[in-house]
Amino acid sequence: MDSPILGLLHFGSGDQATHYFALCLGAILGTLQIVAARYKRADLLWLEERAGFALGIVLVVGSFVWFFATDKEIFVPGLAGGEFFTLFAAAFATATPLTRVVAFALSRLRPSAPVKARFRKELAP
Repeated sequence: MDSPILGLLHFGSGDQATHYFALCLGAILGTLQIVAARYKRADLLWLEERAGFALGIVLVVGSFVWFFATDKEIFVPGLAGGEFFTLFAAAFATATPLTRVVAFALSRLRPSAPVKARFRKELAP
C-alpha cells in the first residue's frame, strides 16, 4: 500500500530529479566549505584558508553551470514544488554528514600543527 504523502510526489521518468539532486548536493557542499573557511571551522573544512574559499566557489558555480548546461529537460514540465523540496532536503541531509566525514578523513592526512611549524622552521632562511 502506498503512503498518501509519497503518492503526492512524482519524480518523473527522466533524469531531471537526479540532476537537481546533484545540483543541490554540489551547491550545498560548496556553501558549507565557504562558511567553514570564513569561520575557520576545522571540523567542516576540507582545504585550509583561501583554498577552502576557492573550493567552495568552484563547487557552487560548477554545480549550477553543469546543471544548466546538461539538463535537457529544464524547460519541460516535470518536477513541482514538493519534489524540489524533497530533493533539496535529501541533498542537505546527505551533504552535512558527508562534509564532516570528508573533513575528518582529510584532517587525518594533513600533518599536525607542530609538524608544520617544524617544517617552516627548517625551510626558513
